[in-house]
Amino acid sequence: MRIFESICACAALIAITCTAEAASVPAALHNKAISVSFAVSSNAVCDSGGAGGPRQVQRTIYINSKGRIFSQTESRLGSSVAETVQRSPEDPTMNFRFEGNRLIGVSTHFASGANQLVITFDPGFQTCTATMQFGRESGKVFKFRGVNGEMCTVTGVPTASTPSCSIRAGNPFAQ
Repeated sequence: MRIFESICACAALIAITCTAEAASVPAALHNKAISVSFAVSSNAVCDSGGAGGPRQVQRTIYINSKGRIFSQTESRLGSSVAETVQRSPEDPTMNFRFEGNRLIGVSTHFASGANQLVITFDPGFQTCTATMQFGRESGKVFKFRGVNGEMCTVTGVPTASTPSCSIRAGNPFAQ
């Protein structure tokens, strides 16, 4: 499957050092937060036999003054079940890199499968658009742990709605 091969190729960039990563981040995005919101749907069956419902996801990416990239993902299933996961630049399950005016993030934290978030910026890095795609290795199922902790198996791969994307100054994780 070509999508998964592309995602795997992106994940192979784990070996890039934080210094090299920081050097490739456009200075216009230093000390900025990028927020991406989308809904994820899948034809999933979870361990309890229930169906994995659609999840609302808010991913916040912060690029500090040194160009290091941090992220936080909040997933919500309905109005009551939520999960928040923070990832540092050293986390091997979430990798970011820049290609020109695009920030590409590959997440491999699933039991099997991966996703790729591509954020495209305008020339001045003031606005953004985003796309999200999921992939899995040929012949294998996509598996993930739901926000309620259950392991879920997907027929095919999950799909994401068209994400919304915005940029703002400052550190959203500062307390």
